[in-house]
Amino acid sequence: MASRLTHRLTHRLAAITCVALLATTLPERSMAQARPTQIGAAPLANSAQRVFADPLTLGVALEIALTTHPDLRVAGADLAVARADSAFARVPPFNPQLELSAARGGQSLGSGSEGTLEVGVSQELELWGKRGTRQSVATSRSLTSAAAWRAKAQEIESEVRARFERALFLQDRLALADELADLDRRVVLATQARVRDGSITPVTGRLTELDLLRLEAQSRRVRSDLRQALVALGLAMGRALADPTRLSGEPHADSLLAPEDSVVAIALRARGTGEVLSRQIAERQAELQLAEREARPNLTLGLGLTRERRSFSGDDFTGDPAIVGGITGVRSTDNLWTARISAPLPLWQKNQAGRARATAEIVRSQTEYDRYRLRTHMEVLGAVRRFEDATGLYFIYLERSTRVRQDLVLIHEAYADGRISLDSYLTQKGRLVDTLLGQLEAGDAYWDARGQLEAAVGLDLAHLNAGGAR
Repeated sequence: MASRLTHRLTHRLAAITCVALLATTLPERSMAQARPTQIGAAPLANSAQRVFADPLTLGVALEIALTTHPDLRVAGADLAVARADSAFARVPPFNPQLELSAARGGQSLGSGSEGTLEVGVSQELELWGKRGTRQSVATSRSLTSAAAWRAKAQEIESEVRARFERALFLQDRLALADELADLDRRVVLATQARVRDGSITPVTGRLTELDLLRLEAQSRRVRSDLRQALVALGLAMGRALADPTRLSGEPHADSLLAPEDSVVAIALRARGTGEVLSRQIAERQAELQLAEREARPNLTLGLGLTRERRSFSGDDFTGDPAIVGGITGVRSTDNLWTARISAPLPLWQKNQAGRARATAEIVRSQTEYDRYRLRTHMEVLGAVRRFEDATGLYFIYLERSTRVRQDLVLIHEAYADGRISLDSYLTQKGRLVDTLLGQLEAGDAYWDARGQLEAAVGLDLAHLNAGGAR
């Protein structure tokens, strides 16, 4: 019983030790090269203050997500459990069994009695390298959990980056929409002055008000999109954001420099899912080795002491003429040492179901890995081509963006000075505004395609253009 209690305490102490050491042994984060302080840690106070007090930067958003995101904390807890199991697998299997039996009864041919007391101890011996193989399985599971932690951190980082960049673009888009609406409000005021002095008719003057209504509606739609984007960003970070939350940074559009084949190769190398599946294959192979060793029997070695005691009364001897004077009674005690070795039957071909399952799991894991490579190849190709198309269209608008804004100011000044008519102003301004709105739509498609590409590859565009080096 004492050995069993020691065995359980050893297991619990190993689990507590692994959880306590997790803060210094969790996998490194790909973004900040930092580690969680502890599993289930409370959000950082300074980070929380920066979220609501200052404009939110991408670095702070990533810091908060990779420190307090619930999914990452769950993955860290799974890793702690796996490492506790790995530590427990190293504990020698020492669990001896204590056996005690006693018997007592009378004799059928006399008035004496006899009794037997047996005390023994036995221990099962793990043979055929089972303990070492069990340690290999536990280590493989720990490595798989660590890879899953890194993959989850990579997934969270990619999602936060994509959500942040999209929200930042929508914030700039809202500023542009408000700027256009403000410009139109000044035009409406100038038009109302012309209506009052009789230069234009009231019906013609109301055209500018309708145009302003269209721009204000556009501004409201962008504002609604930005609010939803902030909700999505908060969900990706694992932290609700205040409404409104200002974002800090400038959306910088870049093109993809690497060819398709290189991008696919980088994705297969950089994505954390591939490492998880590779670790799972190694784990299944270790489980198969353990199942094959479990098919071989263990031996149980036992050692015991048997104490036999017999007693005879004097009446059992008085009738015997060879015994002179009779005997009052006799007692005898014998001590017998026993040793035994036992093995379960059948001796071989055990655990066939376990071996068959382990073999099937290897085939399944290999099939999943092949499917992942094929799916990654197709996803990356689709994301690359979509991003290239979106980049080409967006850059066409960006090349003309500055000139279009300048022309808007010029025609507004010309209309305010009376150098062009209202019809001419509305016509020219409509074309310029449509160009800017087209730029915003193209930018929306660009940042959406960029987020999809970075998620498919597992790297941001800057590192992807650098050949995958972080």
